[in-house]
Amino acid sequence: MPKLNEMAKKIRHRGPDDEGFAIFSNNSDEYKIFYGDDTPDEVKESCFKFTPKVRYNNIPENFTIGLAHRRLSIIDLTPSGHQPMCDETGRYWIIYNGEIYNFRELRKDLIKIGYTFISKSDTEVILKSYLAWGEECQNMFNGMWAFVIWDNTEKKLWISRDRLGVKPLYYMFHDDFFVVCSEMKCIMPVVNPTPNFSEINAYIVDGPSEAHSGTLFHGVYRFPAGQSATYSLNDKNKELRFQKYWELEPSVENKLYNKKKLHEYADQYYHLLRDATKIRLYADVKVGCALSGGLDSSSISYFACDLIKTPKGRGEVITFSNVYKNRNEKYCDESKYIDMVVNYLGVKSFQDSPSSDMVLKLNDKGLWHEENCYDKFNVAAFNTYSVCKNNGIKVALDGQGADEQLAGYRRFWYNYFSSRPKLRLEYIRSLLSAEIPIKMSMYYALFGRNFKRNGVGSKFNLISSLPVDEFRRSRNVLFNIQHLDTVNTATNWSTKNSLKKQLRQIDSNSMAWSIESRQPFMDYRLIEFLNTLPDVYKLHGGWTKYISRVALNGKLPDEIIWRKDKQGWPMPLKEWISGDVMLSMKKEIQENRLIMDLSEMYRHLKIDSNRLADLHKEELRYFIRYYNVARVGRLFFGY
Repeated sequence: MPKLNEMAKKIRHRGPDDEGFAIFSNNSDEYKIFYGDDTPDEVKESCFKFTPKVRYNNIPENFTIGLAHRRLSIIDLTPSGHQPMCDETGRYWIIYNGEIYNFRELRKDLIKIGYTFISKSDTEVILKSYLAWGEECQNMFNGMWAFVIWDNTEKKLWISRDRLGVKPLYYMFHDDFFVVCSEMKCIMPVVNPTPNFSEINAYIVDGPSEAHSGTLFHGVYRFPAGQSATYSLNDKNKELRFQKYWELEPSVENKLYNKKKLHEYADQYYHLLRDATKIRLYADVKVGCALSGGLDSSSISYFACDLIKTPKGRGEVITFSNVYKNRNEKYCDESKYIDMVVNYLGVKSFQDSPSSDMVLKLNDKGLWHEENCYDKFNVAAFNTYSVCKNNGIKVALDGQGADEQLAGYRRFWYNYFSSRPKLRLEYIRSLLSAEIPIKMSMYYALFGRNFKRNGVGSKFNLISSLPVDEFRRSRNVLFNIQHLDTVNTATNWSTKNSLKKQLRQIDSNSMAWSIESRQPFMDYRLIEFLNTLPDVYKLHGGWTKYISRVALNGKLPDEIIWRKDKQGWPMPLKEWISGDVMLSMKKEIQENRLIMDLSEMYRHLKIDSNRLADLHKEELRYFIRYYNVARVGRLFFGY
């Protein structure tokens, strides 16, 4: 408790606009509220029940429960949106991260049944929804959230996280206290974190995961998406009691293609995505769109333009992009497609390139904010949001989540060819025109589900020969054989598992710059629709994301709608990881104590200094993984 303010400072980047604290006693209904260094004067001068009048200072010993909040002001910028926020009685208190996009409709419903409001914030809507409907309220929310509500009479904490886990949330039990927080680094002022070697080893072998409870921090766990939990101080066992409120059901529909149904589905898709974009444009600050030049981000930019038209013409839409201008990096540059969309829509475009001499520094910042490792460097996405920040944009819309739901990755063709009837004209057409090597297409067509991916190369036979144990499987990175059954079983699995890694990266990259990222493709209505959509409308005629292309056809240039090549946060790794950068990385790996402390089974990486500039693709991947582990050791664990 005495270090509550220091814990909050660790996530100042998530909320630099305001801060607040509330503490409670386990033996009475008494509470105290405080302000901090970043609390605006207008908040301290306001007269709400939750207005802090005293600076955070010494905490009396009998106060053992604390709430701390950092605010990124997006909706209702006035002091009435300050947190921690309480109801009129002072019994219920909330701290919250995220956005409820349908809060205005819920507010009207609550007013009809007698509730009153002092603010225009979605935070108050969540609190009053809980008072009106109890835990059922979370099923009514359309948005992204991680919040806790404290009942100061029952001495009970209710915790909820959004359906897909767009917003991060972690928890830890340590000795006699319980912590729940938006980022794991919050525990550092009170606990010296130690590495979770099982998770680190599994990352080196299989890559990063955000789809299970374990983290790189020993004893710190991810709060599961689509679930809520209760923690009661009156419970002798001091346990979190979880309840699942949402689940993406399996979808195994396999229907024949029908052109009439295609256009019906495409129309439904169009209007769902349009409305998902519409409700995410609402904010009291400047909103922009991340634009890569691909179909998904271009679609969001199109809808944004369409939705903010004014009587005098098209309103201003701002886009921001990561590009590459150096000659040797041009193969990763997508500015050709970005400029095509910008000119077609008539929007404002801000672009910037990451400097190659800043790669390792930017990567460290990315690791610090993500609190996990990744296969490559976290430079392209991290730089994208710096462009956003530097141009005064506080809310960013992006196209995250479309590929997993619409079968946008090439790997989904393998599901297609391994499960479809092989004598149909559509099968042959796709076999000849899908954007994967024809040899791979034929292999899946011939062997189907019996296909097993090989190891990662002769230099890593030790890794490829490791048994797939229960822990490695629990991380939901490896595909089980049933995930190769159909396209829809694969998209369902990817949406529930591998997508979480992308969501965490986008949230950490944007919040590092105090930017709120919103994803229209993560609207649960669209997710449930696409989950039940027959897969013949996702992959068709050699095209991925077919329904999206049909729905947006004519709304964007054909070069965007019918573009087949896909990059997605491309990075010129070969150019970046060379010369002094490569030598610096190698030295870090060889001298790092965390790497030395790993099991002997995994300390096998051998890089020939005479061929540092010519690493095999898989060698480079594992080289970067080892480097990221070494840096995480120094950043978080004091190695």
